[in-house]
Amino acid sequence: MNSKTSAIIVGGGIIGSAIAADLIRAGIRCTLVEKGALLQEASAAAAGMLGAQVEIHRPGAFYELCRYSQQLYRKWTEELEELSGVSPQYIDQGIVRIAWNEEDENELRSRLPWIQDAQWLEANEFRELEPALSSHIRGGLHFPMDHQVQPVQLAHTLQAALRKLGCDIREWTPVFSLIERGGRVVGIRTSEGDLYADHVILCAGAWSSALTEPLGLKLPMFPVKGQCISIRPPAPLIRKTVFTKGCYIVPKKDGTMIVGATQEEAGFDKRCLVSAVGALHAKAAALLPALEQAELVSTWAGLRPGTRDELPFIGNSSKAPGLLFATGHYRNGILLAPGTGKLMTQLVLGQSPDRDLAPFAPDRVLAGVDAG
Repeated sequence: MNSKTSAIIVGGGIIGSAIAADLIRAGIRCTLVEKGALLQEASAAAAGMLGAQVEIHRPGAFYELCRYSQQLYRKWTEELEELSGVSPQYIDQGIVRIAWNEEDENELRSRLPWIQDAQWLEANEFRELEPALSSHIRGGLHFPMDHQVQPVQLAHTLQAALRKLGCDIREWTPVFSLIERGGRVVGIRTSEGDLYADHVILCAGAWSSALTEPLGLKLPMFPVKGQCISIRPPAPLIRKTVFTKGCYIVPKKDGTMIVGATQEEAGFDKRCLVSAVGALHAKAAALLPALEQAELVSTWAGLRPGTRDELPFIGNSSKAPGLLFATGHYRNGILLAPGTGKLMTQLVLGQSPDRDLAPFAPDRVLAGVDAG
């Protein structure tokens, strides 16, 4: 492979941008096409948790994929920061997952036989770590390797890196369809004209299925609305991210905290509702009572690309030769960015990928595994 080999990436979110950065560094010419502004949909709406342990509820291929990407993360962000001169604000304080009652405790303890990096702590041990926590918690798990980044800062880091790498970035360029020749996808039809490349990679999130349906591949994907709030207490309360059922609180370097997030199948509606803001604040204040007096800084909503079996689509499809898929990462797009970038680069280079991608193959839809 050399710079004469080209790739088009459809979708300029965190996944598409990470793939573009990795491909260019491997010597592939890249055009990154985004219907709006780069890194402004679900990527910018995230909280930035790298929760390979805390957010996964069962062992298996997806858990291993999350751990694989997590292990790449620090080096990946360091390299991007060195290239771009912009810090993604990587924080390595870990995450604590709180149990409120016996049911919560039993569920969390059931993960200990297979989870790689976790320790059960009693309530008093948790309050030694984070004294501001409620006196009513029962205990929980400490995940020291689940770190975080600032998503908006990571977006700035990636954008600057891509521009320094010479990526051809086409913002505000909707893609109308894929172009086939001889039974193979060879390009895309856009609002600015047709584009062609040796490889076309689909990273369009919740909008991906509209492009594959004409090829006979209906991806059962749907937008999942996530509303978040940013609040600022009078003084910092916690160093670690605090997570419980229905709520997480992620402290940032500027003294704010991101509290999220709802999970709503509401189509492409991105409105923020007062009811959601109030419910999120109430859950956060139950964990950290001092947040009753916190200042509300901002609210927002993002559309995560959900799939019915909760697995992303990564790899090739028999229905679309020439097209590579990297979409449907749901609420783990930030976490899975470096891993997906590396795996897609290996596929483009004709190498065997580091992970078995069979569980994530788009053709599982054809087998009826992901009906819906």
